[in-house]
Formats: sequence, C-alpha cells, structure tokens
Amino acid sequence: MSWMKALYDTYGNLEQAEEKGLLKIGHSTQNAHIEIALDRNGVFQYAYFVSKDQAETIIPVTEESVSRSSGVAPHPLFDKLKYLAGDYEKYCAEDNEKYHQEYMKKLGDWCESEFSDIRIKAIYQYLSENHLISDLIDSGIFSKDEKGLLTKKWENAEKIKLSPGEQKDAFIRFRVEYDDENDALWQDEILQEKYIQYYLSNGGRTGFCYVTGKTGRLCMTHPSKIRHTGDKAKLISSNDKKNFTYRGRFENAEQAYTISYEASQKAHNALKWLINNQGTKIGDKVFVLWGIYNENLPNVLEDTYSMVEDFPYDDEEVEDTERVVAERFNNAIRGYHGEIRTDSHLVLLGLDAATTGRLSVVFVREYNGLEGNELIDSIESWHKTCCWNTFYVNKEKKTIYYEGAPSPINIAKAVYGTDQNGLLKGNDKVIANTVERILPCIIDGKTGTKNVGKKIPRDIVQGAVNRAKFPQNYSSKVLWNQVLSIACALYRKYLYDYKKEEYTMNVMETDELDYNCGRLLAVADAIEIWALREKAEDKKKIRTTTAMRCYTRFCQKPCDTWILINKSLVPYKNQLGGKANYLYNLLGEISSKISNEEFKKKKNLGGLFCLGFDSQRMQIIKDIQAKKSEVK
Repeated sequence: MSWMKALYDTYGNLEQAEEKGLLKIGHSTQNAHIEIALDRNGVFQYAYFVSKDQAETIIPVTEESVSRSSGVAPHPLFDKLKYLAGDYEKYCAEDNEKYHQEYMKKLGDWCESEFSDIRIKAIYQYLSENHLISDLIDSGIFSKDEKGLLTKKWENAEKIKLSPGEQKDAFIRFRVEYDDENDALWQDEILQEKYIQYYLSNGGRTGFCYVTGKTGRLCMTHPSKIRHTGDKAKLISSNDKKNFTYRGRFENAEQAYTISYEASQKAHNALKWLINNQGTKIGDKVFVLWGIYNENLPNVLEDTYSMVEDFPYDDEEVEDTERVVAERFNNAIRGYHGEIRTDSHLVLLGLDAATTGRLSVVFVREYNGLEGNELIDSIESWHKTCCWNTFYVNKEKKTIYYEGAPSPINIAKAVYGTDQNGLLKGNDKVIANTVERILPCIIDGKTGTKNVGKKIPRDIVQGAVNRAKFPQNYSSKVLWNQVLSIACALYRKYLYDYKKEEYTMNVMETDELDYNCGRLLAVADAIEIWALREKAEDKKKIRTTTAMRCYTRFCQKPCDTWILINKSLVPYKNQLGGKANYLYNLLGEISSKISNEEFKKKKNLGGLFCLGFDSQRMQIIKDIQAKKSEVK
C-alpha cells in the first residue's frame, strides 16, 4: 500500500504549505443543525439554526467516535442531542443516561487536563445544569406536542429546510464569547492543537507502523467520511471477526496490517483534501491524481478544452482558434513535464464503495521519479489521437470550433446516456464503470505494459457510432453534434489503435465507400441549408433538411435513400443557380469516387461514414467563414 505512504507524505507537504481545508489529526467534519452561544461562565445567551451552506463543522473526534455506528462513543466536544442533553429523557421519553454520562466523563477529563481551555470548561458547566433542550424550546428552536415531548417534525425550521431527521437527532455546536479569542470553537486552530496534544497524551497500544516504518501508537479504528461528510465507508477495517475476514491466515487483525494513529489520520485527511480539491466524482466513484509535492498535474478526466488554460471565450480575441488551442495545449504539456522531479511520487487512485461500510480501491497507478513523464506523454498521446472537430459556445452564444479530445465522462454519456431535457444523462454506476474502462487507454496509451499501449474498447466505439446514426433521438442539433463529434473521435482512435491508420480531421482523398458516402450526404445537406436560409425570415429557425431527416435511413440503405435525397435537391439547385457551383462540383467529384456496383450492394454504413460526413461538413463551414472574412 505505497499509496498510503504517498498520502502520508502529501499531508506533510500540504500542512507545510498551509493549505486551507486540510483537517488536523484527531478531527473530522459533521453537518451541524443548531448553534448555541454561551458566555465565559457557561451561561446560555442565544441559539439559532445553521444554514446548509454554513453547516459543515470541524469537530474533535476519537478513534471510536469517528466511525461509530452503534454503541456508546461520544465526540469530545460537539455532538448529537442524545449525548449532550441531561434533560433528553424528559423531552424525548428515551433513556440516554449512558450516552450523556460517557460524554460528560470524557469532556470532564479534558477539562481537568493540562491541555484544557476556559471555553471548554464553560461548555462543561452549562451542560452540567441539564437544561439544554429546555433552553432550545424557550428560544423557539424546538417545538413540543401537547404531552410536552419534542415533535418529530421541525415545525420551527421549515424555511431553512433542515434534514437531520427528527428534532431529537439534531447535531449541536457551540460558540463561547470570551475576550479576543475566536468564539466559533470549530474554527479555532489553537483549541484544535490543544485537543490533539490532550488526545495523544492518553497513551494507547503501540506497535510497528507499516506506513512510516516506525513504532508508535497504533490505530485500531480508522476514519470514514472520505468522499463526503455523509460517507460511512472506510478504507481500512477489520471488525468482521465472525465472518472469516482474516481468520485462517492470521490469528488477529494486527498480523495483517498495522498503522499508527498519526499515519492513519494524516493519510485519510490528505485523501479527503485531495478529493475535495482536485478529485472527480461520478456517482459513488471518485478518481484523483496527485503528487506528494502537490505538483501541478493534468486532470486525466478532462477534455482538451478544459486542459488549456486561459482559453479565449470570444473568437474575436484570436483569428485562428484551432492553432491557438494546439499551441496552448503543447505549452501546457511542456509545463506538466516541468513539474516532474527525480523524487516525484505520483498516484492515480480510484475509489468505490462495495458496500455501505466498505470503500474499495478499484483503480491505482503509481509513478516514481521521472516515470511521471510517461504519464504526461500518455495523456498527450490520448489528446492527439482521440481528438476531432468539436466546439464550445461563447458568451454571445456563438459556436467556436476547435480540435480536441472528449472527456471520458462525456464519452460514457454519449454511449450509454439519453437526452433528458436537453442534456445527456445516464445511470451513474454505468457511467462510472465506463470511465474506469477508458482510463487505462489514457494513462497507458503511450507506453503501457511492456510498451504495448492500451487500446480503446471496441464496444464503446461501436456504441458511440451507433448513437450518432440517430439524430432524431436528440432534442437539439447541438446535442447530436456533440455525440457525432465523440463518435468520430473514438472511431479515429480505433483506427489508430487497431489498424495503424491515421485519419485527419480535414477531408481526405480516399476510395473508402463509407467515407465518401458521408461526404456525399454532407454536401446534399449544405445545398438545402443554403437554399432554405435565403428564403427564411428568421435564419435561426430553419426546418430540418431532407438529408438529415433521412440520415438514419441513409446509413442503413445508402443507395436507395440517395435516390430520394438527390431528387429532393432539384428545386434547391434551381433556386441557387450558379451561386452553388462549388457544391455541385463537389458532388460530382465525390460521386466519381464511388463504385455504382458497391454502392447498390452496400448496407449499414460504419464509423468511416461519420468521419466523412463531419469532415466534409466542417470543410464547408470553414470555406464559408473564409469567404466571409475575404469580404470584410
């Protein structure tokens, strides 16, 4: 588990850099519902509901409390009502004595230690008086029924839409007003350090740590909440003593793996920080790439557009968008290479919850030293071999074209997603599993095992090509164009991986029937669009052309369908006259490359059809834009 050592080392570097949001050891996060303010003497001042955007609270924890699911395991300071309230039974009709007494004992021990704080003593004093719930009722926070018991529903909190369950499940945090000290205790780093010193001074079982290679206090119960505050799954666990988790190989869990408390806390907290700041979440799965020195690394799940920093939002900023994107991408790659050090340790980790309580490492790659350059080379190769004509829409809602690779997430959505209110969406689990299959094609694509690059899966390519053949399945042409672009990128990658053929995004001179059929349909579509635009009052509201209405049928039976499409072009040719000679000549040129006998026999056009159609369509768009520029 060298990635655990990488996380441990990363924590040290993040801590030295004073990165915000990095949890200290002995601390976790919890969403609070109610905040109570006390004065320095422990006298109740006021209470209010915590809004959702302010709810995340840093809390001190113990080994037992950080992953509690049953039993009595109080948090040392902030906790649920069941632990804090001495009058819980009176208002909830449930016995909480063992929970409250254990909490008060733990808090009292901290108060009596050399690492105590006057604000902690104020909380202890207040809770010892046993009127917490009563104060919250009087403050209008809690509501009670005719029997004097807390209602299940949060009647006084409807406007802020709390979601802790019943009122009795509320999580409470405190602030103590005292001189110039930070009264928001969950933000006070001095108090956090006092707790760490107190907790570590309590001793514990010692042993050999497999992460640090040193002897120290062992961690017997490891943290959860790794992917988010509600995450109950843990990376390291050995509590299934009755289900033969380790019996038969070891007599006890410690013989399998031991890790110190400090190492476990630092590794887990570093992983939480990395996921929150640079991880990619897809359903329950999380992927994160990092270096122990916080090197600036590319996100392997991004498309080319996202990888290029400072990409122009307005095409007026640059005359040649494609050239600028390519230059900036090459500069970015050189920059990433410059981040690699001889002592670098890069890790790409994929996590998924096999069950509610178990978090699995489903994907891992590690790169030591200059091996990191191989990763950057593979990412570069992916973006240059799985790319196609694509686009983004600028602030003025104008389509700007460039050449780039799609993101694995968008690939998965194109293959397995459906059009839902104008967006491609799919089952999170299916999307995440597909991304996991594509990842090796990106990071192992250049070298891979034994210098053999990982090839793009055939079924994913075929799935994208099949989806691109049905434009009628999408509510907008923009959405279908996105699917078509992804299908072209994947098929181009397929040809590169399996046949060592390189198809460019420019129109190629070839005798391939499928490719030329695509070009033929693109020209027919362009002729009709030209004619329709000339007559349309609103240029943005033009009906679908015959070529596009017959797109799917043309893929299935190109010869029979072309007779229909070609016949429909006659009135449009008459309307345009000699203005469209360029397109008429193009039709003749393409037709001369197609064998009539093969054309008549051909059924079910493949991926080359998509390449030919989109290449020709983009060439026509570029030619039109070039002519407009000449006029200006």
